[in-house]
Amino acid sequence: SVNLGCIDFYPSSSGKKNCCEYLAHHYSQVKRSNADNEFTTDDFILKRCICLCDDDNDLEMAMACGTVYLPSISSLSMKHAAKFFPDQIFNMEDKEEGITETKATEKALTQALLEFQRRSSLKP
Repeated sequence: SVNLGCIDFYPSSSGKKNCCEYLAHHYSQVKRSNADNEFTTDDFILKRCICLCDDDNDLEMAMACGTVYLPSISSLSMKHAAKFFPDQIFNMEDKEEGITETKATEKALTQALLEFQRRSSLKP
C-alpha cells in the first residue's frame, strides 16, 4: 500500500483488510450460519464491517468493508473512490457547515454507531 507518498511493505497475511476479516470472523462466530459458507471472504467482510478511513493506505480495507465513513479525504484516490462508490463511502466533512477535523471524526463515529445499531436490529 502507499501512504503519504511512501510504499509500505508487509506480509500478505497482515494489513488492514485482513484485520477486518479476522475481526468479522472472530466476533460473528456465534451468529454465523451455514448460509454464510456460500460467501467468499470478501463478501463476509462486506456484509459485516464498517470502517473509518481517509488515505491511500486505507483503500483496500475501504473497498472490502460494506460501509465506509471518511472524516476527511487526504488523497486523490480516496476522493475518486468516494465519488465512484457513493452508496458505500460517505464523506463526513462539510466545510460550509463547519464540520471539519474533530467534528467530522465525531460525525463519522456517530454514523458508524447508528449503522451498527441498524444492522444489529435486522433479523438474521
